[in-house]
Amino acid sequence: MPTPENHLDADVKAKSAPQKGASMPVEFIELGLALELLLDTHPVFADAVKAAILPLDGEFLFELPYGSKPDSKGRVAAVRLAYAGNATPRVAFVFLSDDAMDTKVEPADGQVEHLRNFAESFVSVLEKIGQH
Repeated sequence: MPTPENHLDADVKAKSAPQKGASMPVEFIELGLALELLLDTHPVFADAVKAAILPLDGEFLFELPYGSKPDSKGRVAAVRLAYAGNATPRVAFVFLSDDAMDTKVEPADGQVEHLRNFAESFVSVLEKIGQH
């Protein structure tokens, strides 16, 4: 019987699978490569993500546990950066695999609704705080 975690993991994989003809924004490739190098010198995932987005003028939003098993090392970080030729910063997610060996960067558009909604609400709160 599928557990909620397995269902969630399958849902993310299905929604984030690359589509034929779709190319990854160069900023995602740059962020992914920087992150791979920085994970060796920054053992805390959030610290590595923060360091990797600096050259891209990105903004670190938050980091949460994210895995298919309760004891996994999987993490997800939400960042905001300009990508794919759009000057307006948009939310993207940086995933660390359950075994803490692989990373991937994905746009918010293709992610599960509750994760995307949380990130958008987080940005909305930050923007409201910045207005005061």
